Amino acid sequence: MLEVPQYKNPPVSEALIDIRIDPLPPENLQLIESLTNRLAAKYPTKKLRYKFEGGIQVEGAKVVASPVASGVYGIWFESEDQKGIIQLRLDGFTHNRMKPDPYDVWPGWESMREEAREAWEIYAETLHLTEITRLAVRYINQVVIPESTIELYDYFSAPPRIPQDLPYQDMLDFSSSVTIKMPKHKALAVVKHYPIPQNYTGAIAVALDIDVFRPGKVQLKSFPVWETLDQLRELKNTIFEASLLNRTKELFNK
Repeated sequence: MLEVPQYKNPPVSEALIDIRIDPLPPENLQLIESLTNRLAAKYPTKKLRYKFEGGIQVEGAKVVASPVASGVYGIWFESEDQKGIIQLRLDGFTHNRMKPDPYDVWPGWESMREEAREAWEIYAETLHLTEITRLAVRYINQVVIPESTIELYDYFSAPPRIPQDLPYQDMLDFSSSVTIKMPKHKALAVVKHYPIPQNYTGAIAVALDIDVFRPGKVQLKSFPVWETLDQLRELKNTIFEASLLNRTKELFNK
Protein backbone atom coordinates (compact mmCIF):
# COMPACT_ATOMS: atom_id res chain seq x y z
CA MET A 1 0.00 0.00 0.00
CA LEU A 2 1.08 3.59 -0.62
CA GLU A 3 2.49 5.58 2.27
CA VAL A 4 -0.09 8.12 3.43
CA PRO A 5 1.13 11.46 4.79
CA GLN A 6 -0.59 13.41 7.55
CA TYR A 7 -2.31 16.41 6.01
CA LYS A 8 -2.91 19.66 7.87
CA ASN A 9 -6.37 20.07 6.31
CA PRO A 10 -7.59 16.72 4.97
CA PRO A 11 -10.38 17.31 2.44
CA VAL A 12 -12.90 14.83 3.89
CA SER A 13 -16.38 16.35 4.16
CA GLU A 14 -18.13 13.20 5.43
CA ALA A 15 -16.93 9.79 6.56
CA LEU A 16 -18.93 6.80 7.67
CA ILE A 17 -18.58 3.35 9.14
CA ASP A 18 -21.37 1.00 8.06
CA ILE A 19 -22.19 -2.48 9.40
CA ARG A 20 -25.09 -4.39 7.84
CA ILE A 21 -27.14 -7.29 9.15
CA ASP A 22 -30.00 -9.40 7.82
CA PRO A 23 -33.19 -7.31 8.28
CA LEU A 24 -34.88 -7.86 11.63
CA PRO A 25 -38.65 -8.04 12.28
CA PRO A 26 -40.40 -4.69 13.01
CA GLU A 27 -40.94 -5.59 16.68
CA ASN A 28 -37.22 -5.01 17.23
CA LEU A 29 -37.84 -1.27 16.87
CA GLN A 30 -38.84 -1.26 20.53
CA LEU A 31 -35.36 -2.48 21.45
CA ILE A 32 -33.77 0.25 19.32
CA GLU A 33 -36.05 2.84 20.94
CA SER A 34 -34.92 1.63 24.37
CA LEU A 35 -31.37 2.84 23.58
CA THR A 36 -32.42 6.50 23.53
CA ASN A 37 -31.40 7.19 27.13
CA ARG A 38 -28.02 5.49 26.69
CA LEU A 39 -27.15 7.65 23.67
CA ALA A 40 -28.80 10.93 24.68
CA ALA A 41 -25.73 12.42 26.38
CA LYS A 42 -23.70 12.46 23.14
CA TYR A 43 -26.55 12.44 20.63
CA PRO A 44 -29.48 14.43 22.08
CA THR A 45 -31.47 14.85 18.83
CA LYS A 46 -33.55 11.87 17.74
CA LYS A 47 -35.32 11.40 14.40
CA LEU A 48 -37.28 8.46 13.06
CA ARG A 49 -36.09 6.86 9.83
CA TYR A 50 -38.66 5.59 7.35
CA LYS A 51 -38.24 2.99 4.66
CA PHE A 52 -39.38 4.14 1.23
CA GLU A 53 -40.42 1.99 -1.68
CA GLY A 54 -41.25 3.01 -5.23
CA GLY A 55 -44.89 3.60 -6.06
CA ILE A 56 -46.80 4.48 -9.23
CA GLN A 57 -49.77 6.79 -9.43
CA VAL A 58 -51.99 7.49 -12.44
CA GLU A 59 -52.90 11.16 -12.76
CA GLY A 60 -55.19 11.59 -15.75
CA ALA A 61 -53.17 10.50 -18.76
CA LYS A 62 -49.90 10.60 -16.81
CA VAL A 63 -48.17 7.83 -14.90
CA VAL A 64 -46.17 9.35 -12.03
CA ALA A 65 -43.59 7.46 -9.99
CA SER A 66 -43.36 8.49 -6.34
CA PRO A 67 -41.79 7.10 -3.17
CA VAL A 68 -44.15 5.52 -0.67
CA ALA A 69 -43.28 5.28 3.03
CA SER A 70 -43.69 1.77 4.39
CA GLY A 71 -43.12 2.45 8.08
CA VAL A 72 -40.42 3.29 10.60
CA TYR A 73 -37.19 1.43 9.87
CA GLY A 74 -34.84 2.86 12.46
CA ILE A 75 -33.75 5.86 14.50
CA TRP A 76 -31.26 8.62 13.68
CA PHE A 77 -29.37 10.08 16.69
CA GLU A 78 -27.57 13.38 16.12
CA SER A 79 -24.97 15.25 18.20
CA GLU A 80 -25.63 18.81 19.35
CA ASP A 81 -23.24 20.27 16.73
CA GLN A 82 -24.89 18.11 14.01
CA LYS A 83 -21.52 16.65 13.00
CA GLY A 84 -21.92 13.23 14.60
CA ILE A 85 -24.75 10.86 13.63
CA ILE A 86 -25.59 7.35 14.80
CA GLN A 87 -28.09 5.41 12.67
CA LEU A 88 -29.64 2.34 14.27
CA ARG A 89 -31.82 0.45 11.81
CA LEU A 90 -33.48 -2.91 11.41
CA ASP A 91 -30.90 -3.73 8.72
CA GLY A 92 -27.79 -2.37 10.37
CA PHE A 93 -25.74 0.39 11.93
CA THR A 94 -24.05 3.51 10.53
CA HIS A 95 -21.88 6.16 12.15
CA ASN A 96 -21.48 9.38 10.14
CA ARG A 97 -18.94 12.08 10.94
CA MET A 98 -19.56 15.35 9.08
CA LYS A 99 -17.19 18.20 8.14
CA PRO A 100 -19.11 20.49 5.77
CA ASP A 101 -16.41 23.19 5.78
CA PRO A 102 -13.18 21.81 4.24
CA TYR A 103 -11.16 24.14 6.45
CA ASP A 104 -12.59 22.82 9.73
CA VAL A 105 -10.55 20.52 11.94
CA TRP A 106 -10.97 16.79 11.23
CA PRO A 107 -10.93 14.64 14.41
CA GLY A 108 -9.33 11.68 12.65
CA TRP A 109 -10.01 7.99 12.15
CA GLU A 110 -9.18 6.87 15.70
CA SER A 111 -11.71 9.25 17.26
CA MET A 112 -14.41 8.33 14.76
CA ARG A 113 -13.69 4.61 15.12
CA GLU A 114 -14.04 4.68 18.92
CA GLU A 115 -17.29 6.64 18.77
CA ALA A 116 -18.67 4.10 16.33
CA ARG A 117 -17.45 1.10 18.32
CA GLU A 118 -19.00 2.35 21.54
CA ALA A 119 -22.43 2.82 19.93
CA TRP A 120 -22.18 -0.41 17.90
CA GLU A 121 -21.52 -2.54 20.97
CA ILE A 122 -24.62 -1.11 22.68
CA TYR A 123 -26.70 -1.79 19.56
CA ALA A 124 -25.35 -5.31 18.95
CA GLU A 125 -25.76 -6.35 22.59
CA THR A 126 -29.32 -5.02 22.84
CA LEU A 127 -30.44 -6.76 19.64
CA HIS A 128 -28.54 -9.97 20.49
CA LEU A 129 -26.77 -9.97 17.12
CA THR A 130 -24.70 -13.00 16.15
CA GLU A 131 -23.68 -12.24 12.56
CA ILE A 132 -23.19 -9.43 10.07
CA THR A 133 -23.50 -9.33 6.28
CA ARG A 134 -21.37 -6.35 5.18
CA LEU A 135 -18.70 -3.96 6.47
CA ALA A 136 -17.88 -0.62 4.85
CA VAL A 137 -15.78 2.51 5.23
CA ARG A 138 -16.71 5.45 3.03
CA TYR A 139 -15.05 8.86 2.74
CA ILE A 140 -16.53 11.68 0.68
CA ASN A 141 -13.72 14.15 0.03
CA GLN A 142 -14.39 17.74 -0.98
CA VAL A 143 -11.37 18.88 -2.98
CA VAL A 144 -11.51 22.68 -3.24
CA ILE A 145 -9.27 24.02 -6.00
CA PRO A 146 -8.71 27.81 -5.90
CA GLU A 147 -9.24 28.36 -9.64
CA SER A 148 -12.27 29.52 -11.61
CA THR A 149 -11.57 27.02 -14.41
CA ILE A 150 -9.46 23.87 -14.31
CA GLU A 151 -8.47 20.83 -16.30
CA LEU A 152 -9.43 17.84 -14.16
CA TYR A 153 -6.44 15.79 -15.31
CA ASP A 154 -4.12 18.47 -13.89
CA TYR A 155 -5.35 17.56 -10.39
CA PHE A 156 -6.66 13.98 -10.54
CA SER A 157 -4.93 10.88 -11.86
CA ALA A 158 -8.03 9.24 -13.37
CA PRO A 159 -10.78 11.83 -13.88
CA PRO A 160 -13.58 11.75 -16.45
CA ARG A 161 -12.38 13.43 -19.61
CA ILE A 162 -13.43 14.38 -23.13
CA PRO A 163 -11.72 12.41 -25.93
CA GLN A 164 -8.62 14.35 -27.00
CA ASP A 165 -9.48 14.19 -30.71
CA LEU A 166 -12.90 15.71 -30.19
CA PRO A 167 -12.92 19.39 -31.31
CA TYR A 168 -15.27 20.36 -28.45
CA GLN A 169 -13.43 20.46 -25.13
CA ASP A 170 -15.72 22.58 -22.89
CA MET A 171 -16.99 20.25 -20.14
CA LEU A 172 -20.18 21.55 -18.50
CA ASP A 173 -20.71 18.65 -16.10
CA PHE A 174 -19.05 15.36 -15.25
CA SER A 175 -19.48 12.15 -13.30
CA SER A 176 -17.53 8.90 -13.19
CA SER A 177 -17.73 5.68 -11.20
CA VAL A 178 -15.48 2.63 -11.19
CA THR A 179 -15.70 -0.51 -9.06
CA ILE A 180 -12.40 -2.13 -8.11
CA LYS A 181 -12.07 -5.76 -7.05
CA MET A 182 -9.50 -6.53 -4.32
CA PRO A 183 -9.50 -10.33 -3.87
CA LYS A 184 -6.69 -10.37 -1.30
CA HIS A 185 -8.92 -8.46 1.11
CA LYS A 186 -12.23 -9.94 -0.11
CA ALA A 187 -13.27 -6.35 -0.68
CA LEU A 188 -14.61 -4.03 -3.35
CA ALA A 189 -14.18 -0.30 -3.78
CA VAL A 190 -16.39 2.15 -5.63
CA VAL A 191 -14.57 5.35 -6.60
CA LYS A 192 -16.54 8.33 -7.90
CA HIS A 193 -15.74 11.84 -9.16
CA TYR A 194 -18.44 14.51 -9.43
CA PRO A 195 -18.78 18.29 -8.92
CA ILE A 196 -19.85 19.77 -5.57
CA PRO A 197 -21.73 23.08 -5.37
CA GLN A 198 -19.85 25.27 -2.91
CA ASN A 199 -19.67 28.85 -1.70
CA TYR A 200 -16.04 29.79 -2.24
CA THR A 201 -15.69 32.56 -4.82
CA GLY A 202 -13.25 31.79 -7.58
CA ALA A 203 -12.88 28.13 -6.61
CA ILE A 204 -14.07 24.76 -7.90
CA ALA A 205 -15.01 21.85 -5.62
CA VAL A 206 -14.76 18.24 -6.80
CA ALA A 207 -15.87 15.16 -4.88
CA LEU A 208 -13.57 12.18 -4.60
CA ASP A 209 -15.99 9.65 -3.12
CA ILE A 210 -14.38 6.37 -2.00
CA ASP A 211 -16.54 3.53 -0.65
CA VAL A 212 -14.60 0.39 0.37
CA PHE A 213 -16.63 -2.59 1.58
CA ARG A 214 -16.40 -6.28 2.41
CA PRO A 215 -19.59 -8.22 1.59
CA GLY A 216 -20.36 -11.64 3.02
CA LYS A 217 -21.99 -13.12 6.09
CA VAL A 218 -19.67 -13.74 9.08
CA GLN A 219 -20.11 -14.68 12.73
CA LEU A 220 -19.48 -11.88 15.21
CA LYS A 221 -17.83 -14.13 17.80
CA SER A 222 -15.09 -15.27 15.45
CA PHE A 223 -14.66 -12.36 13.03
CA PRO A 224 -12.35 -9.34 13.71
CA VAL A 225 -14.83 -6.59 12.85
CA TRP A 226 -12.78 -3.58 13.91
CA GLU A 227 -9.47 -4.86 12.60
CA THR A 228 -11.19 -5.42 9.24
CA LEU A 229 -12.57 -1.88 9.28
CA ASP A 230 -9.02 -0.64 9.92
CA GLN A 231 -7.89 -2.54 6.82
CA LEU A 232 -10.72 -1.09 4.74
CA ARG A 233 -9.71 2.37 5.85
CA GLU A 234 -6.10 1.66 4.79
CA LEU A 235 -7.36 0.57 1.39
CA LYS A 236 -9.34 3.79 1.20
CA ASN A 237 -6.17 5.76 1.94
CA THR A 238 -4.27 3.92 -0.79
CA ILE A 239 -6.96 4.73 -3.35
CA PHE A 240 -7.06 8.36 -2.19
CA GLU A 241 -3.31 8.81 -2.62
CA ALA A 242 -3.29 7.14 -6.03
CA SER A 243 -6.21 9.29 -7.24
CA LEU A 244 -4.57 12.69 -6.70
CA LEU A 245 -1.59 14.47 -8.21
CA ASN A 246 1.04 16.18 -6.04
CA ARG A 247 -0.21 19.70 -6.82
CA THR A 248 -3.61 18.68 -5.41
CA LYS A 249 -2.16 17.16 -2.24
CA GLU A 250 -0.24 20.38 -1.61
CA LEU A 251 -3.58 22.16 -1.16
CA PHE A 252 -4.27 20.10 1.99
CA ASN A 253 -1.27 21.53 3.86
CA LYS A 254 -2.04 25.22 3.39
